[in-house]
Amino acid sequence: MQESGSIESALVLIPLMILVLSVLQLALGVLNRDIAVNHVQSAVNQSSKFSADNSSPIANMNAFGLSGPSALPLTGGGTLYMGERRSHAPSLTPLLPQGDNFVVSGMAIGEGQ
Repeated sequence: MQESGSIESALVLIPLMILVLSVLQLALGVLNRDIAVNHVQSAVNQSSKFSADNSSPIANMNAFGLSGPSALPLTGGGTLYMGERRSHAPSLTPLLPQGDNFVVSGMAIGEGQ
């Protein structure tokens, strides 16, 4: 009879632990995406506005680790700079075994050539 209490608590604790870890996985996923967006947007902005050692904005974006940076000239003058980065967040629960894979893009307009 003393064993029945431990089985009942295990039947409650296992789904509760999965629920808590799933909510934590979602919260950390949203936080990781927000942080990744801020980093990529900051790197594109810095690359389009400031150039160190007379390097091009594309070279600066490559130095920040952005993949596929591009620059499109605008008709009224200036240039539209775009860059992206692939990110991976590890999994905390068995509900998302491969983790969270996502691509973050950033854009900025440079007024110079």
